[in-house]
Amino acid sequence: MKKYTGIALIGVLVVGIAGFISLDAISATSFVTMKVASDVHETGKMIGHVTYELRGVDGNIKHYSQSDNVIVDIGTDCAATAIFDTAGSSMKDDGTGNMIPVCTLGGNGGFAFIAIGNATGLTNTTPLSSATDTALLATGGGVGSFSSGGGDEMARSVFIGASITPAASGATPSAVTTVSIASPQFSFPDLGPSGTVITQSGLFDSAAAGNMFSAKDVPGTTGSGLAVSNADTLSVTWTITLE
Repeated sequence: MKKYTGIALIGVLVVGIAGFISLDAISATSFVTMKVASDVHETGKMIGHVTYELRGVDGNIKHYSQSDNVIVDIGTDCAATAIFDTAGSSMKDDGTGNMIPVCTLGGNGGFAFIAIGNATGLTNTTPLSSATDTALLATGGGVGSFSSGGGDEMARSVFIGASITPAASGATPSAVTTVSIASPQFSFPDLGPSGTVITQSGLFDSAAAGNMFSAKDVPGTTGSGLAVSNADTLSVTWTITLE
């Protein structure tokens, strides 16, 4: 009798494990009929969302837009390191056979700086931002009278204290935590009468250089960027949702 009981138990375990493995790939229908499935909740999703608000000299809104961003590879690496590898011992191949740390976080230990850039080449069908990016792009755009000029990063905010809204207890269908990082207003006093076009923004962990968590093209109203002039101010708000 014990022999048959043991065989039956093994069969139940095999079926349960097979159902769990196929949960994402095939269907969860049969698995959710099991009691234990009622306690299973898929977590770990990170979704980035960016809002741009441009105001003119009179303080009125000239442009408002919002859209999802691209969380880049180094961003997910740094997030995993910050959560699980507190000793900083995880290493990866840099592509040439050299082993380097998966991520070394910037001085403040978190992503709390927003940068904007004016690289050229953005169109409705050709995005600038991709998952392999590690910084805002440099493609020869921009104007020399703005800061150091260029066509890459134009300005970066000071440290921004994030506003965290914790997940509501017992929320249905699922609880989410939101992190909001809102920049002080970017101003453009050195642009000159011709102005420039903002085409990218990014979220970083340092006041200079550092790691980029995510990036987003700024399509504006024409699909090629957001035109700004001397008297304009631009606010950028990054919202990360964790489920």
